[in-house]
Amino acid sequence: MAWRKLPFCVQLIALVQLCNCSIDSCPAPCSCFSLETRGLIVNCSSRHLRDVPDLPILTVRLYLQNNLITSVSPGSLDHLVSLQEVDVSGNPWNCDCQILYLKSWLDAVPVQRNAGNLRCTTPNTLSMKPFRNLTGNDLTSCTRAWPIKCKKFFVRDLYLIGLAVVVLILMSYVVRMARKLACRVAVTTGSYCKKALNESYKSK
Repeated sequence: MAWRKLPFCVQLIALVQLCNCSIDSCPAPCSCFSLETRGLIVNCSSRHLRDVPDLPILTVRLYLQNNLITSVSPGSLDHLVSLQEVDVSGNPWNCDCQILYLKSWLDAVPVQRNAGNLRCTTPNTLSMKPFRNLTGNDLTSCTRAWPIKCKKFFVRDLYLIGLAVVVLILMSYVVRMARKLACRVAVTTGSYCKKALNESYKSK
């Protein structure tokens, strides 16, 4: 509501500054263009890139095809929450354990992508194999270590499970002892009542 109350010229200046800030954050080897709606087209194709550059968070369309990129660092694309289209084909992808991040990211993010030309280059056993056909059997040597936090939670859960088992054993022991004690009390009380009744009959 406050934004609507501002004069039109002020709104226009703010939008221009926003666009300029977005363009300024464009990676040096790439070309960026502002969309009419909020967002950027980031064109990094055919720039001889060996790594994915730091991309603006407002990237809507990303073109990284025909470069020399062999792998993508885990987490380097997670901030692109506005992404709608991506093309990473034409790169010499090395399909080892590090390719798991890119494959998982492409499978999980609902964006338009040119996946048909996405193929492995190395190792030789997977050369020219499409990404979409990669399976766990192709990457059997990959052993994904659990994050430290997951290990801590796992150890904590083991302690809690062990504690719960000990408590259950103690409770079962207490219940068993309580039953025995109840039986003894019942037997003792019953014999006492019988003795009192006999003595009352004798007194009569």
